[in-house]
Amino acid sequence: MDIYQSQGIILRIVNYSETSIICDIYTEVKGLRSYIISGVRTSRKGGKAALFQPGNIVELISYNVEADKLARIKDIHLFHHYKQLHLDITVSSLHMFFVEVSRNAIVERESNEALYQLLVHWFKAADEKTMYMPLVPIDFMIELSHHLGFEPLTNFDEKSRPYFDLLEGSFSEIISSPYCLDEADSACLWQVLQREDKQEPLTITKSSRDRLVDQLIKYYQLHLPNFKAIKSLEILRTVLSA
Repeated sequence: MDIYQSQGIILRIVNYSETSIICDIYTEVKGLRSYIISGVRTSRKGGKAALFQPGNIVELISYNVEADKLARIKDIHLFHHYKQLHLDITVSSLHMFFVEVSRNAIVERESNEALYQLLVHWFKAADEKTMYMPLVPIDFMIELSHHLGFEPLTNFDEKSRPYFDLLEGSFSEIISSPYCLDEADSACLWQVLQREDKQEPLTITKSSRDRLVDQLIKYYQLHLPNFKAIKSLEILRTVLSA
């Protein structure tokens, strides 16, 4: 049977039988794939349970099967070691958020190197705190939407197009549907969209940031079938309270 080697980001773990798991990994070579791994959930010394944590960047060798089938992994090891993930609750909360949004949004089972590298970039950047942290959830969702093909258009004009329409994905001259942001939130979204340096702070209140995250989740739900609510959001909001 053919095998392939690839880096990947672990996005979901489901217990299967007494000692096995099913693991969804977004791989660089094959896109989103599901694997069954036996003997992980054991107490014996040398077990690999710690390796299979959502957000971990791994390198694997797998048997090549059809995209919608469960595959077996021949070998797997940690490719990147995070510095702050297990020490900093802000980093771990952002990683949980990234994992949930990515697993809900990404369904393609073919290679997309640009999308893979985007995810790696954000997981590493959060760990290294190289971004303006309060805006990371918003920045991440906007960049991911670009790679998934439904990014917001940057056609804002304070006088002629002051309202962002979530359904259309663009700024509008009137509130044309229940999915339009008001002027204040639309202006905040525009501030984020036109900001090039992700380390640059913006004077946006926490309440405005929270509303923008809620609206972007709604934006994803309008444009992606079966996009679910984000369970990690409440914790993330607590740690990003500044």
